[in-house]
Amino acid sequence: MKNKTPQLTLRLMTAIAVLLAINFILGKFSFGTKLLQVSPTFIANTVIGSIAGPILSFIVFGFWDLISFFLSGKGDFIIWFTLIEALQGFIYGYFFYRKEIHWQNKKDWAYVTLATGVNMALSTFFLVPLALHWYYGIPLAVLYGTRAIKLLEIPIHILMTMLILPQLQKIPELRKMMGIK
Repeated sequence: MKNKTPQLTLRLMTAIAVLLAINFILGKFSFGTKLLQVSPTFIANTVIGSIAGPILSFIVFGFWDLISFFLSGKGDFIIWFTLIEALQGFIYGYFFYRKEIHWQNKKDWAYVTLATGVNMALSTFFLVPLALHWYYGIPLAVLYGTRAIKLLEIPIHILMTMLILPQLQKIPELRKMMGIK
C-alpha cells in the first residue's frame, strides 16, 4: 500500500499556508444563508488534499475551521462543523494524494465523480443536516428541502476539479508535492 502521508517539510507547510490564504479569499465569494452556503473554497481544499494526503489534510482542515471561525467573527461555533470539515479534508486527501488526473481519461472523470459524490453525500447531505438539526432543532425535511439546490454543485465541482487539477499537476514542484512521479 502506498504511503498516504507526505513528509511535513517547510515547502509543504508554505504551500498549505498559501492555499489556506486562497481558501480564505475564495470564502469571501460565498453566498447564501446561515444554513445553506455556496462557496468556491472546494478548489483550494482539493489542492490541499492532493498535496497533504488524508491525515495532514484532516488536521489542517480541522485547525483551519477553528481559525476561520475566529477570523470571520460571525455565527455560532459548532464543534460538529469542525469535525465535518476535518473529515472533508481526509476525503480530499484520500482521493487526490498521489493520484494523477487526466482530462482525456474517462476513468479519471469517474474517479473525480466518485470522490465528489462521496464527499458531498457524507458531509453536505448527511452530516451537515444532522448537525444543524441537533444544534438548531430544524426539522430534517426542511434541511433536505433547502439542500436540494446543492445537487447543482456536484457537476460544477467535478468540472472545476477536472479543469484545474490536471493543469496544476503539470507543474514539476507541485507534482512532487502531490506524490506523483
